[in-house]
Amino acid sequence: LGAAAGGLAHRGGAVPGWAAEDAVGKVAVVGRPNVGKSSLLNALLGEERMVVNPVAGTTRDSVACEYEWRGEKLLLIDTAGIRRQAAGGEEREELDRAAVAAARVAISQCHVALLLLDAYQGLTRADLAIAGLVTEQQKSCVIVANKADRLPPAGPPPPPRH
Repeated sequence: LGAAAGGLAHRGGAVPGWAAEDAVGKVAVVGRPNVGKSSLLNALLGEERMVVNPVAGTTRDSVACEYEWRGEKLLLIDTAGIRRQAAGGEEREELDRAAVAAARVAISQCHVALLLLDAYQGLTRADLAIAGLVTEQQKSCVIVANKADRLPPAGPPPPPRH
């Protein structure tokens, strides 16, 4: 699996009887910390395979999981949240640099990136920077808005213009 998944940590077993080399596509789930990347993967996989915690920085390594969708074998890659360097001491900054480096590798090796946004917080400069990382690598990108349940209810539609 190391060569096929680019040395990613692996939590396989979702699709019995096949290896990562059988995957027709690699999908990297990327975004800022705490936008719900691991929760999305758990929902797709139908089980709690990724650790989910409200504390930012829980996911540190990119983790690959096998997934079958419409008969096609995919490798889903959960990545650490990509953040700009922040205050927090040298050790924290080193962990952040390593996590961002692993996410960049996942982006470079994927076929498609799912860019997860927090709909409640809206589009941020950090989201745009992550989108830039994806486009620099010339990868396909699907933008996914998460946490829409936290948005206030929409009002009635405006009247038609005549």
